[in-house]
Amino acid sequence: MGALVLSLVGSVVLGGGLWALIGSRIKLAKDSLQNDVLNFAVYFLAVLVVLFPIIIFVLA
Repeated sequence: MGALVLSLVGSVVLGGGLWALIGSRIKLAKDSLQNDVLNFAVYFLAVLVVLFPIIIFVLA
């Protein structure tokens, strides 16, 4: 349970940092606000896919 929480929190932090660094590069919606939210979701999921196995297999 702790690994899941750590993965989710880490993904939010790293996904937000990634979004702040490179911005909304992927055009997913016409509306700029919706595009920003969707880009953050994509960055969050990409970081989660990488971070979860690292936390499970390295830290646990």
